[in-house]
Amino acid sequence: LRDGRVRLLNGVQASYWAMLDEGRITQATANILMRSVDEAMDLVSSRPLCDWNSLQSNVYFPSYYRFLSASMLPQSFITYFTVQRLESGCYICAAFLRAHRIARRQLQDFLGDSEIAKIVIDESNAGGEEARKFLEEVRCTFPQLLCVLKTRQVTYAVLTHLSENVQNLWKTGLLEEKEMAHLDDAWQTDLKKLKRSPQLVKMPRVSDLLGAHPLVSMLPAAVRAPLLSNTKENVKGHGAALYMEGLRATGIWIVSIGAVKWRSQRLSSRHSLHPIFSHGSTLGLYEVLTGKSCLCDMITDSLVRCFFIEAEKIDQLRQSDPSVEAFLWQESAAVIAKLLIPRVFERMTMQETRLLVSTGSAMNLYTKGEDIILEHNYIGILLEGTLKAENQNNIVPPGVLLPSSMDLELLGLQSSEMNHMDSCSAANSYQVEAQAARVIIFEVGRLFTEANGQRNQPGGSFSAEALQLSMEESTGEEQVIITVDSTNKLPLGDSSSGVTRGS
Repeated sequence: LRDGRVRLLNGVQASYWAMLDEGRITQATANILMRSVDEAMDLVSSRPLCDWNSLQSNVYFPSYYRFLSASMLPQSFITYFTVQRLESGCYICAAFLRAHRIARRQLQDFLGDSEIAKIVIDESNAGGEEARKFLEEVRCTFPQLLCVLKTRQVTYAVLTHLSENVQNLWKTGLLEEKEMAHLDDAWQTDLKKLKRSPQLVKMPRVSDLLGAHPLVSMLPAAVRAPLLSNTKENVKGHGAALYMEGLRATGIWIVSIGAVKWRSQRLSSRHSLHPIFSHGSTLGLYEVLTGKSCLCDMITDSLVRCFFIEAEKIDQLRQSDPSVEAFLWQESAAVIAKLLIPRVFERMTMQETRLLVSTGSAMNLYTKGEDIILEHNYIGILLEGTLKAENQNNIVPPGVLLPSSMDLELLGLQSSEMNHMDSCSAANSYQVEAQAARVIIFEVGRLFTEANGQRNQPGGSFSAEALQLSMEESTGEEQVIITVDSTNKLPLGDSSSGVTRGS
């Protein structure tokens, strides 16, 4: 076993030398990598392969980032130093994974499928898990960084191979010595330029990131500019809390890059298979609109680049125009739907959920004393106000409203679970107890059929076209699409809408 580890580490070290010669890594990076192999060589008799342990101190998210973030330095300045630190980590991880991959292949060719080779190869694979995880996190958060690093490595490799080809052409007599010298000078000049001023990582500007976010891009220009001037950029490391369940909401979080995981005691995230909000999400908006405390914990699941907008600015925004307020309610409903009915809505991306909310649902305001009667193939989500149902306590928002005949399996629930979920109610009708109630209503029959069918197809993702098609087909020959209109309520007693009003 010791001999197998030594052979693999020798192969790893040889690969590092080759990468240095090719220009894939710098001399400083090569020194760090070589030292890790030397330290692992001293322990091969008593421990599994441990060369990665020596590299861990060089591969991490900069610890000084939180200090810089709390300072008055410009975010662009902070990002520059962060990227510089991440560059070094990416070079080390990429070189480590490449060297071990080459060494494993060589060891298997030499020893065959022996038990010793299998053990050593497994140790090598285990050591690379953290390196792969680091590169994946950087890829999700700073894709521009990996793109530039790959471009640099390819450029070095191309120039190196070009020099070798020129030398071979001269040796075979196809090039004269004078021509070879001229081409070699040109190659050396390009290589010096590349080393002197390598390609820099160009991070997207704040205005570009915000402008690409659906919430910001859909706002009228008149209200967008004041809002953008009051945003605060943040970069959160893995495991950082944006906000915690039960605390007062102080603003909203616009996620531009990265992923955020939610968990909740009240909403029971055990019903969610993938409790993740990806880039493009708007978090905390519902709590700001309603004044409620935070519904769940929002914890970063990767390095996240996001923007914070204070609740006061959102209140000013909603008061600026009724259509803007209606849009904000739609945006908040997309997140609430994923929290309350995760087994259904987590199959869709955030953009697909937005499409469903905006073109495949109806958001209604009801006055005190009105009855809401849902047909068997429709569900509602109470966003605002209080409702009363027969033999039930008052229903407070946010909550799922089901007809008593609803097939709970469509929602990924069992009938026995209903008694333990205060966010889900089933009744023949609901009466408005408060001055007003805001409810968003979805037609679900064909939607779930399309969702399950699309999920089982190759590619397995929901398309916006499939969502809209399912809503069109669900009404049969009439092909009526339910649309959101905050000012025009659903027709009273219209059976095609799936909801009936009463008084």
